[in-house]
Amino acid sequence: MPLTLLDWERWGRVPVGYDPGLLHAYSLRVPLVATRIRSQFASVLDIPAGRIGELAALAEMLQAVARGFYPKLAPLLLIRAEELTGVRPPVSA
Repeated sequence: MPLTLLDWERWGRVPVGYDPGLLHAYSLRVPLVATRIRSQFASVLDIPAGRIGELAALAEMLQAVARGFYPKLAPLLLIRAEELTGVRPPVSA
């Protein structure tokens, strides 16, 4: 039986691409997994609406970084956000 994920968080109140973008962001510390996720969800993440959803997920995670969460993931989140926007996000002190 294939793996199936059922996500009820926020009940569809996030932009297209948010969930696969969040999954991709959490996987960045394991490059093979991150590459596989990007490949599997390319049809969503590689369209303009999907990029907006991915950026929303990254923005939430970067806000959490500012509160002390994800210290090992933080540099990778910044790099991914810069890849999507062409602008390095500000880093709080």
